[in-house]
Amino acid sequence: MTKLVKYLWLALGGVAALLVAVVLVFALTFDANRYKDDIERIAKERTGRTLKLQGELKLAVFPSLGASIAGVTLSERGSGREFVRLESAHASVKLLPLLHGQVIVEAVRVSGLRAQLVKNKDASYNFSDLLEGKAEKPAPRKKDQSTPVIFDIAGVDIDRAAVAYRDTSTGQEISLSDLEVHTGRIADSIGVDFTARLDESSIRGKLAMARTAQPSYRFDLDIDRLDLDRYLAAGENKPDAAVDLSGLKGLNAQGQLQIGALQVQGLKLSKLKAQLKAAGGRAEISPHSASLYEGELSGALSLDGNANRIALKETLSNVSIGPLLRDVAHQDRLEGKGNVALELAAAGATAGAMKRSLSGAAKVRLRDGAIKGIDIAELLRKARAAAGRQSGQAADSRERTDFSELSASFSIKNGVAHNEDLDVKSPLLRIGGSGDIDIGRSTINYVAKASIGGGLTVPVKLAGPLDAMKYEVDYRAVAGDLVKSKVGDKVRDRLKGLLGR
Repeated sequence: MTKLVKYLWLALGGVAALLVAVVLVFALTFDANRYKDDIERIAKERTGRTLKLQGELKLAVFPSLGASIAGVTLSERGSGREFVRLESAHASVKLLPLLHGQVIVEAVRVSGLRAQLVKNKDASYNFSDLLEGKAEKPAPRKKDQSTPVIFDIAGVDIDRAAVAYRDTSTGQEISLSDLEVHTGRIADSIGVDFTARLDESSIRGKLAMARTAQPSYRFDLDIDRLDLDRYLAAGENKPDAAVDLSGLKGLNAQGQLQIGALQVQGLKLSKLKAQLKAAGGRAEISPHSASLYEGELSGALSLDGNANRIALKETLSNVSIGPLLRDVAHQDRLEGKGNVALELAAAGATAGAMKRSLSGAAKVRLRDGAIKGIDIAELLRKARAAAGRQSGQAADSRERTDFSELSASFSIKNGVAHNEDLDVKSPLLRIGGSGDIDIGRSTINYVAKASIGGGLTVPVKLAGPLDAMKYEVDYRAVAGDLVKSKVGDKVRDRLKGLLGR
């Protein structure tokens, strides 16, 4: 029996040696480059694209099954235009686990990848044809079938990659360059520590994804500067521009974001920090904070993809209101520095619908500023000469009413902001007022009442589009109030002094 076992081991050893010899001979004699022409031909037949394998194909069999290739290009379908180019790529899998139904990729390395992505005028992409193949429905597994193949990747390394994107309809172009991606083990989860340049932006971040029935993501992004306006389509600033938050459905993510300088819809922010959590079709960007227009912002933003609804609660502290309104609302009607509190909500399928549905409240408190387009002190000086007549004229941006303090609160419903407690103070004047600002239609219908010591009040009606506002002064009412005034000579003497008599 002992001899039999001995001979058996010798036989097995001989077989193993023979197998190793066969593998070595195969690895040393097999020339994969002989099949380059066939590979290029098959790619052309099946995709309509031109594949060129310019570099040498290298194959390794032991101890890992792997392949390396260099100088690869792939054209667009039916065209000579280049779609993808890479300088080199290498992939290898462990050989022995294959015998046990396990695919364990030891490494994937890609260097010098260049991709040209194009969105055509018919909304298709220059890679759409590669995604058109329909996967066959897998046959049901029988009870006696073996367990599914286990697939695992030890890591992926990508360096010196670049992706260019072009939209032929809008002319928009985006360039992602100097992309480096390094992942950990890819099995049930994927972890990526990456860097890239997006046009003029430098991006550094981490991304983790759990490969479950509904993938979940965790991220940490740090961007030095980002101008989102250059990536927003021109039509997105129009009132009928679509607003679609349905992309939040199915998104399960949480993480944090830091941006050194950000511009979006004209708004300029710096030192932005935000926490984001998305689940159930909703996303909360809360808390978030930033510096803007010499002041600070803090608050919370909520996006609901189920109802296409946006809600925000923001506090702006010590902000310079003039440049903020010019950049965001394209209005130059107010100057001053102070605080703004907003609590707003809106829903709708377009930007215009969102504005018309706006609801909530706002409070403003400013100091050392001016209301532009009207000089109320000058109107008082004209009161005597114009008594008994009404006067209406367009607002002149060169005119202004300076103030030391301004406060107002607004209740907002169906896109209309209503105010009844305007309080403006200046050395000579006090101004109150009430009325509406229709945000959805960018119009105003407001009556301001300016008064001086002694009881003289000048009503000024502001009306029309915000960018072409007109005001009307009822000097007849001024004269009537003056005659009826109980303060008599004291008021008239005060008015004479203001009118320069």
